[in-house]
Amino acid sequence: MADIDQANIDTTIAALEQGITAIPIEQAMTVLEAWQQQLQGLAIADDLGELKDALRKGKSADAIANLLTSLGGDTSSELTIDTSGETAAKIRQLSSLLTQAGAELRS
Repeated sequence: MADIDQANIDTTIAALEQGITAIPIEQAMTVLEAWQQQLQGLAIADDLGELKDALRKGKSADAIANLLTSLGGDTSSELTIDTSGETAAKIRQLSSLLTQAGAELRS
């Protein structure tokens, strides 16, 4: 299990709370790269790579929404394993925000 960087969680949560469409693409790419490096070796890193690729290629909002929703589910299921306390709560919050972001793009 990768050690989860609290600052990275907090920064990502704060950005998502502003709304997915308020996040500049450059910032999103930087955040995705940081998470991808931190979670290297886990299946979720591949999901992050797919999202990064979709953003880079200008894929449709629906395609990105599907990736965000999938990432939200994977975040909760994969990263809360062997995690307790405040970190687990923040991971669940992050998972929820990713799922909400996917729904926001669909509306």
